[in-house]
Amino acid sequence: METIDSNQMEAREAAQVDSCPFNLTLFATPKPFDHETDPIQRNAIESWKRLAPSVDVLLLGDEPGISETAKKMGVRHAAGLKRNQSGTPLLSSAFQMAHEHSAAPLLMYCNCDVILEPSFLDAIECVSRSPVGKSFVAYGRRLDVPVDWEVQFDQPADRDRLRERVRLHARRAPVVCKEYFVFPRALFSAIPDFAVGRGNWDNWMIWHARCQGIPVVDLSDRVQVIHQSHDYRHQQNSRQLSYVTGHEAKANQRLAAGRHIISGCSGTWRLSENGVERVRWPGLNWNFWRDLPRFARLIIELFVKRG
Repeated sequence: METIDSNQMEAREAAQVDSCPFNLTLFATPKPFDHETDPIQRNAIESWKRLAPSVDVLLLGDEPGISETAKKMGVRHAAGLKRNQSGTPLLSSAFQMAHEHSAAPLLMYCNCDVILEPSFLDAIECVSRSPVGKSFVAYGRRLDVPVDWEVQFDQPADRDRLRERVRLHARRAPVVCKEYFVFPRALFSAIPDFAVGRGNWDNWMIWHARCQGIPVVDLSDRVQVIHQSHDYRHQQNSRQLSYVTGHEAKANQRLAAGRHIISGCSGTWRLSENGVERVRWPGLNWNFWRDLPRFARLIIELFVKRG
């Protein structure tokens, strides 16, 4: 695995980046588009499309309905995502394909059930112009919101309905639940063979960046991302098996050299109303300890409320 801070790659791709019409390529690995996941994933993709022209959307994989949905919604699609022995897509393949199919200066991995608001771009621009410099990893947690209809984003009434649903029902997820990562294309060109949708890999992203001295910026306080609540019937195992005790979760843990639960959810910088600020004493990981009650509730849900 190559070092995360690859100056050679940055120089090699500079000419491509200069001619790229997009500032950011958002890539995702959707689940199969069926009657349960279709509206959720279409809502997410439609919200991403509305970030154009700065954002280019790239869907990766061969699951049923991805190619057809990408064509219908006017976003890009690339097939050929590699899988592990259990048939689960590999994040290493997704990240590699994103680098190969984009020349944008910034890349973003995002879960395909997350609605982004236009203000998201303001946050990314703020980070890009901040003292952290050109090399950073920005991430954020989510608001869990039950969304059970296909949102018509071009209709003001439907957007108002969504905002009201957020106001009344949103529940802030624990800090360990990270929904997206934004980073310059010189980073993460090669990562371990983590299984998509299984535990431990997202903590590795933060932990590994911190170990490399890369600024890690937490956008959670200023960026609202809506995670559309859903069940986990698409996973043949329970959430506990998928994220903690299952063989793929344990394989991810081995590849990550640990779970990194505490250091893997604590940034070294944060986006506040005053801009991007350093976190005081980042080694103490106050972000995790302040959020410990939410983490405890998550553990109860994983080990008590199965399925």
